Amino acid sequence: MSYRVIRENGIVKIMMSETLSVNDIEKMKNELEIFEETTLVKLDLRNCSYIQSNVVSKIIDLKKELSRKNASLILTNVHEAVMQLMEISNLINFIDIEKDFSSYSVDELTDFFLDPENCDAASDYIAENYNDSLKQKMTELLYNTDPILKEYAILTVGKAFDRSLLTTIRENLNDDVGNVNKAAILALGWLHDVASKDKIYPFLKSPFIDVAEAAAATIALLSDENDAARLKGYLTDPDDRLKRIIVRALSIINDDKSYTYLKDMLTNGTTEFIKTAVVKAISLYNYPETADILLGLLRDASLKVREEAAYALIRIKAKDKIGEILPMIQKENGWFAYYATKAVGGLCDNESCTNFLVNAYENASENVKIAIIQAVGNIGVDCSDFLFDLLGNEDADIRREALVSLSKLNKNRAVPAAKDVLLNDESPEVRLKAVEILTEERPSGYRRFLEKICKQETSEKVKEKILNAIDKL
Repeated sequence: MSYRVIRENGIVKIMMSETLSVNDIEKMKNELEIFEETTLVKLDLRNCSYIQSNVVSKIIDLKKELSRKNASLILTNVHEAVMQLMEISNLINFIDIEKDFSSYSVDELTDFFLDPENCDAASDYIAENYNDSLKQKMTELLYNTDPILKEYAILTVGKAFDRSLLTTIRENLNDDVGNVNKAAILALGWLHDVASKDKIYPFLKSPFIDVAEAAAATIALLSDENDAARLKGYLTDPDDRLKRIIVRALSIINDDKSYTYLKDMLTNGTTEFIKTAVVKAISLYNYPETADILLGLLRDASLKVREEAAYALIRIKAKDKIGEILPMIQKENGWFAYYATKAVGGLCDNESCTNFLVNAYENASENVKIAIIQAVGNIGVDCSDFLFDLLGNEDADIRREALVSLSKLNKNRAVPAAKDVLLNDESPEVRLKAVEILTEERPSGYRRFLEKICKQETSEKVKEKILNAIDKL
């Protein structure tokens, strides 16, 4: 037999040898008949580097057979060559595939630390299944000369909350490699090693941004009542990157002192780069005045700050400010009204907001009109007559956004509208959106329609989109 079966708690794991044949699949079907209450079958292909194309279809048959018995099939540890065959066969989307680390030895597991695609998952698995053998291997790797192996060993020990290796992790703050420093800083935070906090502070000025951000996060995690004031001292530094890192740290500490320091930064000549970060940071605090501060920032000289303020209002769910924002949209125009409308689109979910915005559309400036169209789509109240009429507008941006919002609110009208756009709209960008809508909705006969349209399409970009949609069918 070219496979062996392991059964435990309703899960059947089938470990394949170097090949997988049609006969193997048939034997599996017969053998699985004797296992009652099986809910999941894992077919492990880690040793199987080759299968014939007809085996893939047999795997699909096995999946269907199991499904009829209310059981699932997952392929695990699929070899790259086998994966390529399944992709070529266009069957990969019909089969569940995952990595099953339980099939590997301790040494094989840590080899995944050198694999960019699987290193994090392997580390998580080891931490969740931490035992004496794995601890011994992690201890060995903490003294390894390969910085990647050392980095992931540190992270894994931290995730496993193994405080017995705390001294060794602390020593890696002095390592010459930035990623090892970063791993040690993060692990010391997870292990709540307050004694190391003072040694982590200098890393706030590390030339490596990942290391500096890790230091800020860990200091915040280990903070006491004095750290907000200590971090404030860094806000006078001319380095904007450092200031942004400190802003992030203060927002994680999230106490009254840190809020006051951040709020003061909004009025002391802070650069646009830092002010945008501060706006996002103060939205993480639960203070009644925060919404008013953000509302005022919709008038800031910086468009980036205005945009962040609008998103922050949405983030804190400032629904009580909708009544203040709507009249402002009516009275004003330009960028204030644009971002105010964006905020309403993210906050409101009732018909009164939709009606207000639809009525305000005619007298709005061009950029606010775009914002209104997007907002009514996000609010979710059907105003398809309004949007349908805009599909004949001379402005391609308006037609495109109207089609997008129509697809959110009324699929029955959006599908024929998208077909009409593909037949008649002169803008490739609008036609591109139409293809996306049809691809998502998949109405009856749409493949034939796309094939017909593709022949007359003049835009290479749209044609490629159509061909990709057809290809997926």
